[in-house]
Amino acid sequence: MITLGITGSFSDLGGEFLPALPDWFYHDAAAALVVDGKVVAAVEEERLNRIKHTNKFPHHAARACLDLGGLRAADIDSVAFFFGEEYTDLELGYQYLEHPDEQIRSARELVTARLQESLGIDLPQEAITFVPHHVSHAFGTFADSGFDSGLAVVMDGNGESESISVFQGSAGGKLDLLKTYEVSRSLGHFYLATLPLLGFRRFDEYKVMGLAPYGDPDVYRADFDRHVQLLPDGEFQVAGDALLEHFLRRGYRPRRRGEPTRAEDANLAAALQQTLERVVMHLLRHWRDETGERRVCLSGGVAHNSSANGRLLASGTFDEVFVHPASHDAGAALGAAQSLQSAAGVFDSKRLRHVFLGPDVGSRDTVSASVRRWEPFVEWEPVESGSEAEVAAELIDDGRVIGWAWGRSEFGPRALGHRSILADPRLAENRDRVNAVVKKREEFRPFAPAVLREHLEEVFEIGHTRAPLDFMSYVVQVRKEWRDRLPAVVHVDGSARVQTVDSQHNPTFWRLIRGFHERTGVPVVLNTSFNNFAEPIVQTADDAIRCLATTALDALVLPGYVVRRRADLAEAILHSVPSLHPSAELRRVFRPGHHPAMRTVVTFHYAGARAVEVSPMLWDLLVDGGPGRRSLADLGVSGTEGENTRLVDELLHLWECRLVDLAP
Repeated sequence: MITLGITGSFSDLGGEFLPALPDWFYHDAAAALVVDGKVVAAVEEERLNRIKHTNKFPHHAARACLDLGGLRAADIDSVAFFFGEEYTDLELGYQYLEHPDEQIRSARELVTARLQESLGIDLPQEAITFVPHHVSHAFGTFADSGFDSGLAVVMDGNGESESISVFQGSAGGKLDLLKTYEVSRSLGHFYLATLPLLGFRRFDEYKVMGLAPYGDPDVYRADFDRHVQLLPDGEFQVAGDALLEHFLRRGYRPRRRGEPTRAEDANLAAALQQTLERVVMHLLRHWRDETGERRVCLSGGVAHNSSANGRLLASGTFDEVFVHPASHDAGAALGAAQSLQSAAGVFDSKRLRHVFLGPDVGSRDTVSASVRRWEPFVEWEPVESGSEAEVAAELIDDGRVIGWAWGRSEFGPRALGHRSILADPRLAENRDRVNAVVKKREEFRPFAPAVLREHLEEVFEIGHTRAPLDFMSYVVQVRKEWRDRLPAVVHVDGSARVQTVDSQHNPTFWRLIRGFHERTGVPVVLNTSFNNFAEPIVQTADDAIRCLATTALDALVLPGYVVRRRADLAEAILHSVPSLHPSAELRRVFRPGHHPAMRTVVTFHYAGARAVEVSPMLWDLLVDGGPGRRSLADLGVSGTEGENTRLVDELLHLWECRLVDLAP
C-alpha cells in the first residue's frame, strides 16, 4: 500500500487560487510517502520553493518523495490530507466570503485538481482521505515513539475545534481519545498573543525561549496569574486575548523590530515561558495519574518548546518521553499517511532513529557541476572522497565557521548534521560571530551542542527519564565542570539544547565530531541550521553555495570539495543576471510630496511585507529589461567605484535578503 500524505493549502507559485491568502492558512506545507507501513520519504515544501513556512500546495515535495521512493505517481493508492474535510470546507468558505468574485470549489475538488496539476494523476476522489488534524499529529508521534502503550498528547494553536487532545495509545496503533480542550484554551495562541509586545511575530516563538533565561519571571508573574487559572483534575483556563490590552494598560511599551532587547522584554519572555511550563506540567501530571501511563509522546507546535520539554524530562513525571522531531504541521503529513495505512491494517511501529528523509545533496560528480557553475563567486579545492569529515574537523579546530552539507536532508525544523553550520564550542566569540555576521540575528539566540552519544552523560546532566536526545528536542543542564569549556553553546542559565550523534544512524557527522574530539579532547561541536536570516535551511549544493556567498562563513564542505567565498564579489555581481524571488514583487509606491519610490516588496510574511526601496537603475534591470535577462554590466556599469559601488552593494543586499537571486 502506497500512501502520500500532504499538508499545505491549495495555491502554487504560478498563481494563487485565492488572492492574498493569509500566511497562517495551512502553513508548513510538506509531503510524506509511506509504503506498507514504512516511511520512505518526507520533505518540507519550503526546502524546495525557498519560502519559509510556506503554505503553498506541496508540488515540489510530493514529486521529490516519489523520486526518493523510485515510484511513479500512478503507483499511489491513497492520499491523506492533514485536516478534516468538513472543517477545511468551512475554512475555505470564510475565504470565499472575502473574495466574492472567485470560483467556489470544495476541498476535495481542490486536492484532486492540485494532484492532477502536480503529478499528472487523476485519482478518484474516494482515494483522498481527510484525517482530523490532531489525529494526524497524535498518530505520527505514537507510531514513531516505538511505544506499545502510552499517552499521546497534542498541543498546538488549534486543530479543528480543539487546541489540546489527549489520547491513550495501545498495541497495533490503536488510539483512544480521552479528552479535548477547546480553542479558547489554546496554549499555542496564548504564547503567540504576547509576541507583538516583544517585537516578534508568528513563527518567532522559539526566540522567546532564547530570551527567557535572561529575565526574571517573578517581575510579571502576577500579571500572567491574572490570566491563567490551574483548576482541579487537570483543568485550566487561559485568557490570551486579554494579555495585550492588560500590558498596554500597564504601560508596557512594545519593542520595535530591530531595537535592542530590554530588561522588561527578557522579564516578560521569562514569565511567559514559565507560565506555559506550569500549565503543561499541570495537564500532563493529571493524565499520568488518571491513566497510570508512565510513557508519553508529544506533538503539535507547542511540543517544539524545548525548554518545556526539558522541564518535563528533568521532573521525572514519566519514565519515558518521546517528542516528535517534526511536531509542527509539516509533520502532520507523515502522521496522516501513517494513520491512513493503519486504518487499512498496515501498521509498523518502531522507534524513530533519524529523520534524514529528504533529497540527497548529491555525489561528488553532482556537486562538482554546482561548484564549477559558481566559480565567479567561489574558490574551491577537491578533497579525497571519504575524508570530508576529517577535513571539516580540522577547519573547526582551526577556528573556522563552516557550512556542512551531506547526504539526505532532515525532515523538520532542526539541522541535525546534514545541513548545518558548525563551529568550535570552546570559543565564546563564535556565538557572537555566528549571530551577528553569519545568521544576522538577535544577539541572545543560543546555539545547540552536538555531542557524541557515548560522551553524553560526561558533559550533560541527564536524569532517569528515558528519551531519545537525537533531535534537539530538550533543553538540559550542562555539567558545571564543562560550562567554561563550552561557552559558545552554554546558555546564560547553564543550559543547552542538546543533540546526541551516534555512529549507526548519523555516521559521517559522528566521524566529524570524533575527529574534533581527537584533536581537542572535546566531544562537542556547535551546530546550527545552515541558512541565513531570510531563507529556509539549504537543500541543494547550489543553495549551500548561495548561502556561503552571502554570509561570512569561512568555508563550505561538500562531498569531494572545500569551497570558499572569493574576497571580492564585485565583478561577479556586475556580470550576474538577477531575477526576482518567486515570493517577491516589484511595484511603484507613490507618496504625497515625494518622488515615486520604487520598491521591492516581499509578499511572504517572514519579512513582514517590508518594502525595500531600489534605485532607478535596478528598477530598470528588474522590470524594463526583464528579470533573468540582463546584468548590470549589460546596462553599461563597469568598475566598482563611486555610484557603481553603491549599485553592487544594493544588489548584494537584495540577494542577501533573498528578494532577488543572482545566477552566475
